[in-house]
Amino acid sequence: MRRALLTGATSFPGLALAERLLRLGMEIHALVRVETNTAVLARHGVILHPIDRRVGSIDEAVRLARPDITYHLANLYLRDPAPEEIPELVNTNITLGACLIDSLVRRKFTNFVNVGTYAQFYQSATPRPFSLYAATKEAFETILSYHADLGLSATSLILFDTYGPGDKRAKLVPALLKALENGTPIPLPEEDVVMDLTYRSDVAEALYQAGAGLIGRPNDWQDKRFAVSGFRHSIRDVVETLERIAGHKLEKLWGEWKLPKRHIDVPWQGPNPPGWKAQVPLEEGLRQTLIAGPHAP
Repeated sequence: MRRALLTGATSFPGLALAERLLRLGMEIHALVRVETNTAVLARHGVILHPIDRRVGSIDEAVRLARPDITYHLANLYLRDPAPEEIPELVNTNITLGACLIDSLVRRKFTNFVNVGTYAQFYQSATPRPFSLYAATKEAFETILSYHADLGLSATSLILFDTYGPGDKRAKLVPALLKALENGTPIPLPEEDVVMDLTYRSDVAEALYQAGAGLIGRPNDWQDKRFAVSGFRHSIRDVVETLERIAGHKLEKLWGEWKLPKRHIDVPWQGPNPPGWKAQVPLEEGLRQTLIAGPHAP
């Protein structure tokens, strides 16, 4: 039986991946902070490895998990971090992963799937971080490159806007669904920004295939970055599609959500993972999200 180690397993894409791997019969281990609510993982039968601030706790988790593949989804997103928040941003997005890779390499568990963000590519086909958050994610890529020279077999999947049942993040689709449920007005930007939306099952499949590819076809996967790109729509398209499916109009306050001067108009376009293509178009994904209801796990 294959064994997978996940960080960020309680995140929205992390839970989708855990469910996908469990359906395949894999043994799933999750590296979790001691303060994390892990009830949903425990219900799924995920083996939990709590860690604290000690580097040794990460190494002990790796020793016990003995993963064939590691998926690194742990992530701290802060749009505009206050000075006192910067150390935690660096600790989560750089230090945690660096300590994890060090342990994996020393113990010869060398298949590693990293998850990045399209914000690492601000109006550029090559890396140019949009924010300090994106800069920490890009800095981690440099650490990956260093370890690749020492034998780490790694790939990075760049995620865009993910959505689906159970999403409680401060994102456009959950905000639209909440406005639909409560009948409240929703502020929206006047400028019609392009979004790249990928349904949760498509994201999980891309992550799974990356792990399987590193194990079975490393030459196609290792030391590369791939875009987990779904379907591109303007914000108006997303709103109108949801209204059509729901059979109900939202009260839209166009122009009330002000875009910052520095923003991404069109997301980065990179190569999709080998053999992977998004299967769930926006209309079907929104329909499934509506059917599941606002409190879907």
